[in-house]
Amino acid sequence: MKRCPQCNRSYTDDALSFCLDDGTPLVSASAPSSFDPSATVQYPQSRETSPQPTIAFTPGQPQQAPLPPPSQPPWSPMPPPAAQKRSVWPWVLGIGAVLVFMGIGLVILVFAIARVTNENSNNGNTNNANSKVAAKNTNKNTNENTNENTNENTNTRSTLTSFTDDFSKESWGTGPSQYGNMWYQDEEYHMHATKGGYVVMYAPDRKEYYDENATVRVGLRSVDGNPPNAGYGLAIHGEKKTGQLEDYSFLIYSGDDPKYKIVEHKGGTEIKLVDWAAASAIRTGTNPNQIEVRIKDRKIEFYINGQYITTITDSEGYLRGRVGFYTSDAGEVAFDDLEISK
Repeated sequence: MKRCPQCNRSYTDDALSFCLDDGTPLVSASAPSSFDPSATVQYPQSRETSPQPTIAFTPGQPQQAPLPPPSQPPWSPMPPPAAQKRSVWPWVLGIGAVLVFMGIGLVILVFAIARVTNENSNNGNTNNANSKVAAKNTNKNTNENTNENTNENTNTRSTLTSFTDDFSKESWGTGPSQYGNMWYQDEEYHMHATKGGYVVMYAPDRKEYYDENATVRVGLRSVDGNPPNAGYGLAIHGEKKTGQLEDYSFLIYSGDDPKYKIVEHKGGTEIKLVDWAAASAIRTGTNPNQIEVRIKDRKIEFYINGQYITTITDSEGYLRGRVGFYTSDAGEVAFDDLEISK
């Protein structure tokens, strides 16, 4: 048995060495009593609080394992705050608003397209109406055509003209021959034939003067008011073969009894395809006229001062060639503003 000399508490466990109350070393209870109440009470030595000295490390010597750190009091982490549940209504309302705006925009677009389509339809109907009015006016002008109205259309040109010869530069043949005489004067091409004969002059042999599937126009007039009795006019598909003429010629007579005819030249012979026929569209005296030939494959149409006259078929299959001018007898004629549109 052991006891504490300080507080006299007894302990039966011999394994204890210090008092559990005040830490005083225990003494054996059987030892002689040397307790003196008046003696100075011995307290345990105070604990060293100065820092531990630096320990030098010597290689090769075992190192003292460091003391384990003091145990930390157990703790449990705070649970994370619960996520706040957001309301879905703002999203629902936003998407609904977007859909509403899209629907409104679609309705406006449909109405706009319908309006534009309607306006285009109305414009198309208006254009058709204008076309009918124009056609009606054209028919009226054609049926009620007079010399005075025709004169107002002098030197009318097509916007589709691809080539024009105004005879300001000399490129056609000139000079006298056994058939007649040709020359330039005042930016016109002048011709007259021998008495009782005729003469045909083809254009220069250049591609711009060829007339395959072309529309050909030319202005012409009687210079002295005494037009050739056998006519004067425009030749198409002109070509010389073995020195002989090959062409179709559209001729007018601008005297007191205006008329036209169409002839063919082949192998040096002149053949009448359409004999003289009256044409009120022809201006008489020294007034200028415009004759026109429209060629489409073998189909050939003829016009005088914008008025349709007749149609023939190219039975010879000439199809192409140079344009040219024709005159007869001794009456002087002049040609100007040749147009070839393709």
